[in-house]
Amino acid sequence: MKSPKTIAAMTALFLISFTFFLYMSFPYGVLKEAVSAQVQLATGITIRMESLGPAFPLGLSAEGVEIYKDRSPRVQLKELSVTLSLLDLLMLRLGVSVDVDDGKGGDLNVNVGFGLIDILTGRFGMPSKLSLNAKSFTLDSLASFGIQTAVDAGVGGAIAGPLLAKLGFRGNLNGKADLSINAAALPQSTGLVKINFSNAVLILSDPSLDFPDQQFKTAEISAKLGGGSLNIDPSTRLTTADLDVGVDGKVDLKSSFSSSDLSLKAFLHLKGILGDQYGMLVDGLSNGMSKNGSLSLEIKGPVGAPQFNPI
Repeated sequence: MKSPKTIAAMTALFLISFTFFLYMSFPYGVLKEAVSAQVQLATGITIRMESLGPAFPLGLSAEGVEIYKDRSPRVQLKELSVTLSLLDLLMLRLGVSVDVDDGKGGDLNVNVGFGLIDILTGRFGMPSKLSLNAKSFTLDSLASFGIQTAVDAGVGGAIAGPLLAKLGFRGNLNGKADLSINAAALPQSTGLVKINFSNAVLILSDPSLDFPDQQFKTAEISAKLGGGSLNIDPSTRLTTADLDVGVDGKVDLKSSFSSSDLSLKAFLHLKGILGDQYGMLVDGLSNGMSKNGSLSLEIKGPVGAPQFNPI
């Protein structure tokens, strides 16, 4: 007669082996077509994959991925993996990790964690953990896809939308972000963001507008979350020969993010050809708050109802 411990161990081994067999023998070809069809039905975005298979310890990995929507540029990725973290499950958290290989020597990893208790109680919203790590990740087609998708959704309206659709961006994403978010008490959240863009160029695809490519001299986002505030470093800035955009200051966090207090300064300066050709457009869109394509603002008040005052 075998002992109860032996029987339990054999049963657990059988269940693990059987689950592993199902995991490896699952008809992933059928799943690939089903996923593509459901995503297109729900979002209008087409996803094509050369292959789809398991990713250890628990997840899926797709190779030869192509993503597009209607007339948008096509995003092509060498490999895209989505996995669940077993360690997070032991800590009562649903952790999802997304790993992307752009096929050009760059990679991107994004981890998102949600509290299982929040999910079970219907408070599935803001993640409790968010991290990003990027190394020379190519943004070219992904940026163009995002811009076109935003314009199709109505961003920019009838005036700025057509101009926005002509913009392109070429460059690589580097750096990291690591945030621990306490949705029940936002002031207790902590984290750090330090991201930069290398070899970055702003492009306008329509040559008839005589818009010169803008090579970025500075392209960085830097912020720290802690002590009840989100502090944006003055190094958060995008600078080219004809364009200068930046923001700094802080957001004093409240339990409700919409009631958090803003204390920010932001600026947009167009110079050279950009100033000559589009300064008047910026002046018109800013409702008279800018002059000759230069706009400096003080942003105060709650996030839900901010006040913008020219400096």
